[in-house]
Amino acid sequence: METTTAQAGQATRVGPVMRAAGAVRRFNDWYMHRIPGGAGLFQPRQVINLHKFMVGPVVLALMLYTANFTLAAWLYLALHGIYGIMWVAKDVAFGDPSWTGKASVSSTIAVFVFPLGLYFLAPLIILTPLGTMVPGGWGSAETLPLPVAFAAVVCFLIGAFFHFVADAQKYYVLKHQRPRQLITDGMFALSRNPNYFGEVLMYSAFNLLAQHWLPWAACALVWTQVFLVNMLHKEASMARYPEHAAWKQRTGFLIPSLWGLLRSIPAGLRRTPSD
Repeated sequence: METTTAQAGQATRVGPVMRAAGAVRRFNDWYMHRIPGGAGLFQPRQVINLHKFMVGPVVLALMLYTANFTLAAWLYLALHGIYGIMWVAKDVAFGDPSWTGKASVSSTIAVFVFPLGLYFLAPLIILTPLGTMVPGGWGSAETLPLPVAFAAVVCFLIGAFFHFVADAQKYYVLKHQRPRQLITDGMFALSRNPNYFGEVLMYSAFNLLAQHWLPWAACALVWTQVFLVNMLHKEASMARYPEHAAWKQRTGFLIPSLWGLLRSIPAGLRRTPSD
């Protein structure tokens, strides 16, 4: 009886969360695809790729216009600029099918403004007076501490590895796997959402360089409204597989399992069979 009561209580707590996540997901889908005006003329991937590709040229133009050639500016150009190029290359090589649906002109414009426009806050803080106009910063481009620069590079490298490798694994496994099953090995042996973990780390790197709360707040909004909602939907969908419960026990929801990482070290030191 105690177990049943506990399970019922848990279901009561989870129920409203999933209902709210479902409502937000439906709104996100409408917002991305069906805002009235120019129905079906574009795809979400087009506006996303345009934004990603624009980041590098925009940051470089701001650097030239403001004559800001500080370490923070160069690092931001290198990290976010190369990320934009890698994203477009990834979309061409193994794109996410969820970005290929039809989208109206109004939705395309809206998505470029929000959430994509929020990702320009970090470079604007570094390269324009915005950082001083909005109080709450803890540094400037001229005073970027070397440990912060180091942390940004580390976050970006780890994040890029998880994000791109996990997306490639998911794309090619789902392309050839019949019948469909849970992907529980490779990158997904450590985290149930390694691609989102990687993207969060990469944008954390950009935010570290800005040394201001504003881009963190903007990312927190996007991560909650889009990333978390999608992860909760995915979790509920995958729960139908019998192996999901065991997979859930040994992996992290977002952050990779530390035990899984430690457990993989001996496998990396063992000799593998030769062909």
